[in-house]
Amino acid sequence: MKRLDIYPDYYGRFRCIAADCEDSCCAQWQIVVDDETALLYEDVPGEIGEKIQSVQEFDEDGDRVFKLNDGRCPFWEETGLCEIHRCLGEEYLCGTCSEYPRAVQDYGDFAEHDLSLSCPEASRLILSGDCSENDFIESYEDIPDEEICYKQEIMDLLKESRQQLRKIIMDNSITPSEALYECYHYAYDVQRAVDNEKYVCPEFIEKGMDSVPQISYTRFINGFLQQEILTDQWREILIEARSLGEMSICSAGYDDIVNALSSFDRGYRRMMLHYVDRYWLRAAFDCDVVGKLRLMAAAYIMLRRLQTAYYIKNKELPVSASERMVQLFSKEVEHNSSMNFEF
Repeated sequence: MKRLDIYPDYYGRFRCIAADCEDSCCAQWQIVVDDETALLYEDVPGEIGEKIQSVQEFDEDGDRVFKLNDGRCPFWEETGLCEIHRCLGEEYLCGTCSEYPRAVQDYGDFAEHDLSLSCPEASRLILSGDCSENDFIESYEDIPDEEICYKQEIMDLLKESRQQLRKIIMDNSITPSEALYECYHYAYDVQRAVDNEKYVCPEFIEKGMDSVPQISYTRFINGFLQQEILTDQWREILIEARSLGEMSICSAGYDDIVNALSSFDRGYRRMMLHYVDRYWLRAAFDCDVVGKLRLMAAAYIMLRRLQTAYYIKNKELPVSASERMVQLFSKEVEHNSSMNFEF
């Protein structure tokens, strides 16, 4: 069968900047070694082969991983490069290392490819781009026949409703906060359609923000602080944000903060588009439509608090600081399947 592959236009522009990167995908994360690569490693001779065999272990989930050395992959070099890549070549990298930060959402007859916000360079590419409805590249490839594991009616509904979500997010006549609120309202309309097995895309009706629920920012941030934390900087900026308490920047006297945050308007929208594009269609498998927006909402709420704390402390909010916050959120949260969001 032929599979349709869909790529965002920035996908092909990504290049790893290696030693120039301010973070490292070799740090804090366990590197999972797939079975095919493990077999390849068995035939590697010499000191590098001995080292590869000596640093492998099985984690609590039964995955074969490299044992971290002081929080880093044992093959990370001070230059920022990989010892395996340097000594043996790219073909000896395990699947995790050769693909990251590239990711694919494979639905059988079509697949959507993207990059992860947890990579600093990928994050810059994603957040700095223009918001457009026509920023995808399509191609076809031959793959073995496989069973499609979703109802076509649900997938069609999700694809059509995702286009409506994208329109809401890209509507510059409303603020990103208003766009988030309207997206959530619309998601509940789609959820009702799925629950009632009425697979007709709901018409979007603007709701406004008259009844925005109150958020306990302290409880919200404490929830993140209680999770496993990989990066010291993430813990530090969470603590700074928690010091704001329940302060609302909607109150009078915070115009300078509001203006500083608004300078990242395009970044907010690009971030929201990324999360909608990556996760919305997964509801075809579990029918949890509203749940697919929780990560996007958590990212937006957290980013605003982190930015506010940064601005109060530094009296400025450079784009690079905001991009770093988005990247750290993704690194710490998006790859943590046990994370729960309580607003």
